Amino acid sequence: MRTNTRKFLLVLFILLLAQLACNLPVRQIGPISIPGRAPTLPDLDSRLQMENYSAWVRKLSGAEPVQVGGQPALITTRYSYAMFTGQENARAFDFVLEQVRQWIPEDQIEVDEYPYTDAEHTYTWKNLIVTLPGKSLPDEVVVLSAHLDSIVVREGNALEAAPGADDNAVGSAALLEAARLLPQYRFERTIRLIWFTGEESSSAGSRAYIQDHPINNIVALINLDMFGYDSTGDRCFELHVGTNPASDAIGQAFVQTIQQDGLNLHFDYLTGQATDRSDHAPFWEVNTPAILVMENFFDDGIPGGCAGVDGTPFYHRPGDTSETINLPFAFDITRAALATVARLAGPLD
Repeated sequence: MRTNTRKFLLVLFILLLAQLACNLPVRQIGPISIPGRAPTLPDLDSRLQMENYSAWVRKLSGAEPVQVGGQPALITTRYSYAMFTGQENARAFDFVLEQVRQWIPEDQIEVDEYPYTDAEHTYTWKNLIVTLPGKSLPDEVVVLSAHLDSIVVREGNALEAAPGADDNAVGSAALLEAARLLPQYRFERTIRLIWFTGEESSSAGSRAYIQDHPINNIVALINLDMFGYDSTGDRCFELHVGTNPASDAIGQAFVQTIQQDGLNLHFDYLTGQATDRSDHAPFWEVNTPAILVMENFFDDGIPGGCAGVDGTPFYHRPGDTSETINLPFAFDITRAALATVARLAGPLD
């Protein structure tokens, strides 16, 4: 009888704690404070080289061979099912990890394994996370993310050929440039670079990240996904900001970067019309401030904005190769993204 009573009291105590936890207020992230003319890194842009960026895009999409583990390889697909089952033509994750290890100390690199379950099996997939600790505000985190995986669904075989140059080698290449350059500077806030996988499988990687990492310290997230196609040459893209005021502060910082740095870029600024079709959406669902950077993919109907629709016709097709990318356009968006992250993080150099 005493044992049963103790068990009952213990269960009751646990239930009371759970109830209290549910009633505790969640810390709300307010809009990040950006000075009227935000501090910048004057030499960051000069260190960014389009030749480097273009080479990453070509290598990640199979247009050029790479070295992985000292052996030549050709990345013809980045399909998550192929990347994490040891296929020789799908070694993008290993390749990116090797590059990152050249620039970043091992204790700042996390290979984040997560389970992915489909109708038949459970697999182990991985995100790659790089953390650059802030100096004076290390508990406030600015995230730059992109999805590494690719897919074909309308034709072809994703296990064999899913080059995904636009979707999303352009974003993954931007993160490689960030990993190469940003460790050379000091920032107030922590910068986190995340290559998500499983984006083409209902944003599996970003949803897994939210489940096993703290997110209430994220003050800003910029997600880069599919911003390399521009057939008209109008250099117009989309900023999907949403309706959260804290996300609007990030979007305004991106606009400020374009204006202050004199970048020849034009954009639709989307709030109520913003899409949830990428890895920023799971963060929106938990009220984390985030924006998505994307090419002119949607018919937004913004007066005076991007004309019509100019999304890649090779979306999720084997024809999404580096030859279809407007590389100068994608590179300038990358310049804007890295400069905005630097400004949000608060450069100290």
